[in-house]
Amino acid sequence: MPPLDDVLLATLPVLLAAFALFDRHLVRACSLFVLFALTVALTWWQLGFAWLALLEVLLGAVLTGAFLFHALGIGLVRLTPTVRLIHLRDPMPWIWRRAIVHLAPVLVLLGMLMAALASLPAGESSLAARWSGLVLLGLGLWTFALHAHLLRRLLAFNITGTGIFLLLMSLVANTSPAAGQGLVITGLVVAWLGTALGALLIRRLAALEQHHEATAANGGQAS
Repeated sequence: MPPLDDVLLATLPVLLAAFALFDRHLVRACSLFVLFALTVALTWWQLGFAWLALLEVLLGAVLTGAFLFHALGIGLVRLTPTVRLIHLRDPMPWIWRRAIVHLAPVLVLLGMLMAALASLPAGESSLAARWSGLVLLGLGLWTFALHAHLLRRLLAFNITGTGIFLLLMSLVANTSPAAGQGLVITGLVVAWLGTALGALLIRRLAALEQHHEATAANGGQAS
């Protein structure tokens, strides 16, 4: 049975990811994601990958968090959201009607992965990280399909990537950790660049939507 600290470090990221993905307040959801990234950094440290822990703090928590808040229109000077479009809440009854439909293929995928991984050996820490990665992968894929909200999909994209990284390192931790770290570092950089691009696009779409509404309102007043 894995030690208690391994279990906690495998469980906390999953709980924080779920809270971030389903919190209806977007500012709080982004804050929870930053906490999620910090707990993942602790998991990397526990597994003995100090460089991954450092990069997770820098890219996952600091820089990715900064772009998520930028997408909300929150900066160092302005502390309240300025982009109304991405502050809207998802219609929860509509989401939950779709939940079962999207959950079925995710469960099938996770079942296939679990069956494939069942025979592979793993240490106690690696095993805890493997289960955490599997759950994060499934949770991220499910919520990416579930939410229509662009910022929530961006959060799900990052959590899915983290699940893949944890799963990968749990498989190679005892065989070729150097190669695994190289792949994960590359993945972290690509994920951060994708998040930056997504945040900038969300901000641009929101600005265009506001401009369109202002133009329509001015046109209506003029007529």
